Amino acid sequence: MLVIFDCDGVLVDSERLSAEVFSAQLALFGIAMTPAECEEMFRGHTMDYCFQELERLYPNALPEDFLSLLAVATEKYFSEHLRPVPGVEAVLQWLQKINVPFCVASNGSLKKIRHSLSVVGFGGYFEDRCFSAESVPQGKPAPDLFLSAARHMGFSPNETIVVEDSVAGVTAAKRAGMTVFRYTSVQDANLNVISFDHMSKLQSLIENHQPT
Repeated sequence: MLVIFDCDGVLVDSERLSAEVFSAQLALFGIAMTPAECEEMFRGHTMDYCFQELERLYPNALPEDFLSLLAVATEKYFSEHLRPVPGVEAVLQWLQKINVPFCVASNGSLKKIRHSLSVVGFGGYFEDRCFSAESVPQGKPAPDLFLSAARHMGFSPNETIVVEDSVAGVTAAKRAGMTVFRYTSVQDANLNVISFDHMSKLQSLIENHQPT
C-alpha cells in the first residue's frame, strides 16, 4: 500500500496564506479579488491554469512575469507564517513506524513543495519522494500526476490511497482509479468520497481500507 499526500492544505496549512498573497499581488495591478474569492477560484489548480483564467477575465492586466512575482512573494510569506496542518505529523510518524511508504504529489512547483516542507520541518519525511505537476503533461484534475507518482514509487492505482482537500485533487485521484480520502469540513455529496475533518481520523481510515 502507498499513501500519496497533497501538500497545500493537507500537509501544510497554506491555503489561507496563499489566497492572501494572491489577493495582495493582484491588487498591485488593479485587480480586486478578496482572499476568499482567490481561494474559491484557484484552490487546487496549477499556476498556469490560474494565470490563464486571469488572462481570460482581465485581458492584458497582468505582466508576463506575474507568476514569478507571485512565487517570490509566496515564498517570503510562507517563510514567516506557514505552519503544518494540525495532527498530520502524527500520521506521518505512524506510517513510518508500520513501514507504509508515502510521498507527496502537488500541483505546485517542486521548489515550492520542498520549501513548504522545509519551513514546517517535514523535509526529512519525504526527501526525494516529492512529485510536482511540472513533470507531467497535465496537473490535477487530470490523473497524470498521481499515476506518475505511484509508478515511480512502484505501486498500482488500486494499491494507492490519496489524501486530498481540493475538488481538483479529488477528481484527479478518482480518475486515476485510486482510493481518496478528502480532508475537509465541508461535505460535497457530488464528489462521492469519504471525507474527514481532522487528521486524528485519518489513521483509522487507512487502517480500515480494503484494496479493491
